Amino acid sequence: MSIFRRENAPMPSASPGGSSEVSTHAQKRRLTHIAPGTRVRGEISGPTELLIEGEIEGEVRVDSAVMIGTDGVVTGPISAPTVRVGGRVVGNVHATDRVEVAPSGSLEGDISAPRVVIAEGAFFKGRVEMKPDNPNNKDKSREPNRPRAEKPQPGERGSQGERVQPRTASEQGNL
Repeated sequence: MSIFRRENAPMPSASPGGSSEVSTHAQKRRLTHIAPGTRVRGEISGPTELLIEGEIEGEVRVDSAVMIGTDGVVTGPISAPTVRVGGRVVGNVHATDRVEVAPSGSLEGDISAPRVVIAEGAFFKGRVEMKPDNPNNKDKSREPNRPRAEKPQPGERGSQGERVQPRTASEQGNL
């Protein structure tokens, strides 16, 4: 699946002074790769993207995207801005941006993210909670409708100070 395939990161380039320096583009695309056949137990944390094609048993907490390849397995909670599941995850997933479960993906655990995509054919068992991670940054269009101010009853004064007249029987039937 194309969302889980990545180009290799650029190699360090030699600067005119003879020292090896990584380009700015490469620094932005740093990637930690857990290769197929690799098994890791414990906590994984850090600032770089994480591509898991092996097995992880423990907590994954990173500041960039986490991608679980089709052969990847994670047993434990995952916390990242974006989580893409193409393999198997058994544990709760928390994302500050989005969670995607591909058709080849399997997720057993609760999802908490503002946006969730579960593709047709994917396996999912758990609960989904979709709410903005930062309450100060929430989208106003997603707010529930607030109750409208009640209309004044006949004989009471309206919001502009005018007196509300009682309706006639024919007006009451046309509501």
